[in-house]
Amino acid sequence: MKSILTCFCLLLLCTEIGRAEETKTARIVFDRYTYDFGDIREADGDVSHTFRFTNEGDLPLVINSVGVSCGCTTPQFDKAPLLPGRTAEMKITFDPTNRPGRFEKVIHILCNDPRRTVRLTITGNVIPKPRTLQDDYPYYLGEGLRIADRNLTLGMLPHGKTVVRSVGIANAGKKTIRIETTGRSLPAYVTVRPKKSQLAPGERSEIELTFRAPEEVWGRQQGSFELSADHRPLLDPVEWTVIFTEDFGALSRTTLQIAPQAEYSSSFYHFSDQPQGKTLTREFQITNTGRKDLIIRHIRTTDNRLRVTADKTVIARDDTATLTVKWNTKGKTGRISAGITLITNDPGRPAQEIRLQARMVE
Repeated sequence: MKSILTCFCLLLLCTEIGRAEETKTARIVFDRYTYDFGDIREADGDVSHTFRFTNEGDLPLVINSVGVSCGCTTPQFDKAPLLPGRTAEMKITFDPTNRPGRFEKVIHILCNDPRRTVRLTITGNVIPKPRTLQDDYPYYLGEGLRIADRNLTLGMLPHGKTVVRSVGIANAGKKTIRIETTGRSLPAYVTVRPKKSQLAPGERSEIELTFRAPEEVWGRQQGSFELSADHRPLLDPVEWTVIFTEDFGALSRTTLQIAPQAEYSSSFYHFSDQPQGKTLTREFQITNTGRKDLIIRHIRTTDNRLRVTADKTVIARDDTATLTVKWNTKGKTGRISAGITLITNDPGRPAQEIRLQARMVE
């Protein structure tokens, strides 16, 4: 009987010891969980604050990862386990470049604390640096002329209507220059002209692009124009891209509520590794979840070896069409990519791009 009692007591003691071990944890405690930088000047560059933390638990503290809400925020810390009772530091650096005004950035710390995630927050206000011509017009064309962008992505434009878009230019030189535009390959529905024919030193203006696409022009269209300064052609052309769709501006709210609606099975596909020269095939589905017929107006590809066919171009309510894609990769090597642009009468999403990628191997 005595031996049975002794065994029972030992078993009870081992159980209590096990329970005590199970309750041991690491616990991360910071000296503070928020920090306000106040007003900081963009021109002064990065700012940092060091948070101090202590392991107030019974087990070594292990920080598995630190996530930030913006690439402008960088954490630095010792990744070695922190023994119970010890203190360490985590330095958080914020880059204010091109981030004027108030900010709030959150740092998520994933660790073996029972809470799993602990959150730090930094706040402040960035006082922007004075902008120069170089900041606002970063692309140099020559002869002192600078432009805000050399690759103009102008989005979706309704065909059949006159639409004007513009890009900023500035004279960063020391003398007045005369501006002219040329577009030897411009389509007939595009005109390009400077708002001002002359720019004094430091003066800013715009180049206007006027589009009026006829009814038969659909989808993605691209082109370029050249500038000259004092009758001297500048070497780098300015590229533009637009997507022409229907004009939905006059549709009433009632009409929009019963309009067609396109749902795509996917907008991206990677064929992975494929033998060189193989014709790659893939199918995509388009379903009309609206109430009126969905019409595929136009299909355009970025690769002339990419063929796309639809088994139907008018898709009734709740019906589905299949797009069959065949990509001839003869002569292509390494990583390749291409795009498909579909234009429909869906006013909510009249243009849809499907991206394709593959890696051609021997």
